[in-house]
Amino acid sequence: MIIKKFRKVHVEITNICNLKCSFCPPKNLPNQTMSLESFDDLNNQLKEVTNELAYHIVGDPLVLSNLQEYLEISRKHKLKVNITTTANNLNETHFDSLMNETIRQINFSINSYNANSHKKSLKEYLEPILSFCEYAKEKRQHFFINLRIWNLDESQSAKEFNKSVFDLVNEKFDCKIDMENVYKEKPKNIKIDRMIFFNFDDYFNWPSLNNEFVSNKGFCYGLDSHFGVLSSGTVVPCCLDKDAVINLGNTNNTQLKDILNSKKVKDIQNGFKNGEVIEELCQKCDYRKRFD
Repeated sequence: MIIKKFRKVHVEITNICNLKCSFCPPKNLPNQTMSLESFDDLNNQLKEVTNELAYHIVGDPLVLSNLQEYLEISRKHKLKVNITTTANNLNETHFDSLMNETIRQINFSINSYNANSHKKSLKEYLEPILSFCEYAKEKRQHFFINLRIWNLDESQSAKEFNKSVFDLVNEKFDCKIDMENVYKEKPKNIKIDRMIFFNFDDYFNWPSLNNEFVSNKGFCYGLDSHFGVLSSGTVVPCCLDKDAVINLGNTNNTQLKDILNSKKVKDIQNGFKNGEVIEELCQKCDYRKRFD
């Protein structure tokens, strides 16, 4: 049985988040956290198909008080880890855990602040993030840190917020990020310090069966470069199928290798290879138009 290698697998260790960002649609599945036992077994299977995990589909890994235990499981199986977090509850108690040698990248979703109603000020929100960046810098961290600004749009709706973020970061790190240049040049990344970057992208719409039909032609990297496993153990074709609309099987009762070699998976993969989009959810996803 030939098993395809994937660049990354998104594993949702929890679907719980302590924010309700305006750019994230509400999830339809109940709150759930993957048990350590299930996660250990899953990592054992995943190391045959990838070298890298992302602890995220929806949910925020930092809501878990025992995040270190999940990281140690991935380290045991020699899997690298990406963490994406709103950092809403980031504090110094997390700092040592986030220096785990298995971590390859940490993404802080900065525009989550602007997508919620907060009691804390922007400066209060950013302070723990920037303090962690300084802590990591002092420790000569081995991983990348990305401050994500994924709110660029033609109307420049978040321009004032972004300016406030740039001003605070420029002051903290003595750098000179220019907002006008960001909107003009549209860079993907700007270096702030050693292995610390701003990471830029546009807003995107989550796929939904309620969306308008986009096309039944095209390509996507789902089941090509990556796939996802929800906190329930359900395997999905991409990191945007948060509600398992395209349910490929469950790792709690089926071996991952059997799921990935199923007819349904092969049909989706072959469809994309031939420019055919066979699943309704994919036909109503405009994010994949970026790859056409």
